Amino acid sequence: MGQRCSAPGCGRFVAKGMHLCRRHQGESALEDRGPPQRDPDELAERFRERLRGGDYRALLEPALWEAIASAGAERGLANEIGSLRVVLARLLAEESDPGRLAQNAARVTSVLVQATRAQHALTGEMADGLAEAVTHILAEFGD
Repeated sequence: MGQRCSAPGCGRFVAKGMHLCRRHQGESALEDRGPPQRDPDELAERFRERLRGGDYRALLEPALWEAIASAGAERGLANEIGSLRVVLARLLAEESDPGRLAQNAARVTSVLVQATRAQHALTGEMADGLAEAVTHILAEFGD
């Protein structure tokens, strides 16, 4: 199960065997772990500025836009359903608080069920089942 940062008020996950997240380990730990993280508040403000300006293409990096366009070109929701299943599995493996686990698992499962229903509707499976049911009911009325 995933450990959380032991700093008061912090809920970030920490690396295996660690007790503090990168933010609370100090500058020396940050230097050893690659490029420094940007301030989340600064990033959020930049995002809001771009959003206010209506420059939607500038909201995300070009490579991410390309990935979104590529994923959007695929028909169906198989990737999304698979991603939701991975999220649910990871949540079950990492969340140790029973209350948060129950709440978040219910949320992810609800979205997973909605996506699965949408997938069935897109592929016509639901329509086929409905057509069969209507045919069966009409056949019973004919008897």
